[in-house]
Amino acid sequence: MASHFDPRAKALAYLIGSAAIILTLDLARLAIISGGLAILLIGTGLGRRWLRVMRVLTPTLLLFALVAGWSGGYEAAIGAALRLTALVGAGVIFFGVTPPEELGDALLASGVPSQIAFLLEGALRFTPMMGRLAREVYEAQASRGIRFDGAYLPRNGPLLLTPLLLSVMRFADELAEGLETRGFGSPQRTPLRDYRPGWRDGALVGAALLLTILLVW
Repeated sequence: MASHFDPRAKALAYLIGSAAIILTLDLARLAIISGGLAILLIGTGLGRRWLRVMRVLTPTLLLFALVAGWSGGYEAAIGAALRLTALVGAGVIFFGVTPPEELGDALLASGVPSQIAFLLEGALRFTPMMGRLAREVYEAQASRGIRFDGAYLPRNGPLLLTPLLLSVMRFADELAEGLETRGFGSPQRTPLRDYRPGWRDGALVGAALLLTILLVW
């Protein structure tokens, strides 16, 4: 179902929804938003991905709630936790149903310069790839008996950073060659699909605006 919407409409709805989450102060409304996002996560099959992300962000979530509660009480702590949880859920839904290459092509079709579109697309596509690359280097070094925990990190840190930087530079070189052979930046380069917003896209953005107005005001 999500594939029927234009990537630009989904991006705009995501930004509007994120603004609604940030501006909503009432705990009951934040709980409603979180419940609605939970239903969407289950419906799109992204619930497990959201749980994995939240497992990693749990220390940040607790720290965020603690700081908010210290200055504003328990209601502020609950609101901060709900707000961060909802923002993560909205992000997981958007990036889960919007391939970065489609978003980049749609922006390119809108007249956005190819360099800017590629920067946005590259940030979405290659950041997880860099994380996997760092994990592979870490596991390879750990299998050789090199420790990076505690006091070993300052001493053995270069043994982790050096191969990681070499791998990133090799990847960047291969990427630059691939872009050059495919005519990156050429005015004749066109997207594979014809991105034209339809009534569904207008309805999606309109619904996001309406829900934002109802929740905030």
